[in-house]
Amino acid sequence: MEERILHLIRKKKQLMAPALAAALLFYFLLPLSLIFIPDVMTRPSFIYNISWAWFYAFLQIPMTWFFCWLYHTTAKKIERQIEASAKEESL
Repeated sequence: MEERILHLIRKKKQLMAPALAAALLFYFLLPLSLIFIPDVMTRPSFIYNISWAWFYAFLQIPMTWFFCWLYHTTAKKIERQIEASAKEESL
């Protein structure tokens, strides 16, 4: 049963690596795009005529909520599976 628990912990870590990479990439693309393509980022967007830089910056809020929700639900599911495995092991 210990192998099953270790497998679930590895599964949780496998979720975190791509999620962290995607979040960091999304976060750091804003300053990089302002450095390398400032003319595009200062143009008005189709939503309320705000610039693309502000639009992208505001998009980071729901992106953060999404990654928090994704981690929370997946971690909760894996924790339940770990607890179930631990209960089975103690029997």
